[in-house]
Amino acid sequence: MRRNILLIIVFLFFSVLPCQARWGFRHADRNKDGLVDKKEWQMEKRFEHERRIKARNWWQRMADTDGNGIVDENERADWEKLLKERIDLNGDGKIDAKERRLCWRHARSRVNTPLEAKYDKNADGWLQPEEVRELLKDRYTLIKTHGQAKVDTPIEAEYDTNQDGIISSQEAEALKEDLTE
Repeated sequence: MRRNILLIIVFLFFSVLPCQARWGFRHADRNKDGLVDKKEWQMEKRFEHERRIKARNWWQRMADTDGNGIVDENERADWEKLLKERIDLNGDGKIDAKERRLCWRHARSRVNTPLEAKYDKNADGWLQPEEVRELLKDRYTLIKTHGQAKVDTPIEAEYDTNQDGIISSQEAEALKEDLTE
């Protein structure tokens, strides 16, 4: 008897918990009736799925080739193939700082700043690897001439190891190494 009551309480707790709007699902309760019905639950799941796949970090922005802000399944598959074949240079399954810096060699980069737009020779809104190489060569020359350069692009930010917004001559050594490899 006692066991049956306990089972009923557990069943009610877990069957009512996902449906009660006051238990953390207030945003899913569209009609504000205090319960999340099937339609509201499906809308919530769709919202969560879209939120999960939006391009938020560096690899997702690189993988989002159509520029819609969402990494779809085809883009994800293409990115994973690119990772295995060209970006994960040591094959350890992790992208370290050097591999992350070098990903410009294998993938296009979206033009984000006026400086990058100057190097976009074909004006397609994307920097091809040879266009990025030209940008970095010019920046390296500027750094060697003046001793440092302000970070003006997300590509350059990968070389700013102390994240102070300036690439020093010491930080430029990694840039030189990446250009000569």
